Amino acid sequence: MRALTRSALAFAMALAAAAGVAPAGAATYRVDDGASVPQESTALLRWRQMVPSRSTDNVLEGGVAVAVRLNLAPWMNRSGRLFLVLPAQGVVPVKVAWLTQGRLLPGELAPGNRVLVYAGPVTAPVLEELLTLKIEADGSRLSGMQRLKFHFEIDVD
Repeated sequence: MRALTRSALAFAMALAAAAGVAPAGAATYRVDDGASVPQESTALLRWRQMVPSRSTDNVLEGGVAVAVRLNLAPWMNRSGRLFLVLPAQGVVPVKVAWLTQGRLLPGELAPGNRVLVYAGPVTAPVLEELLTLKIEADGSRLSGMQRLKFHFEIDVD
């Protein structure tokens, strides 16, 4: 019995010691993307079908390209995960998909979510990429212009 208790105590102490040297949880920071520029000032949305109706497709779709320039200097020589974030906004359901030139991952996103676009070491102070966005919205619920406010976040270890 004593040997079992000592073994359990030694295991618990080893586990506690290992927990003490484990890295703390990742910290999340907003990335400075102030130098990013859309190539068009407005994404013009058009009906996906020529004559939309309640019984058919009410989707408006369009696109815009954005030259993304991210200031990653604060996280140089660290490893992290970069996310594209679209905070919840408005009442119209929107879906955004994008293609890239390869520095970031392509993907799709809905308001209120974030999606991983890069994971690995930060090796340059600035990351530049061209995102080609495709936007879809429910045309039966869109009453006028809406602004989509994206931003980037990084989780670093």
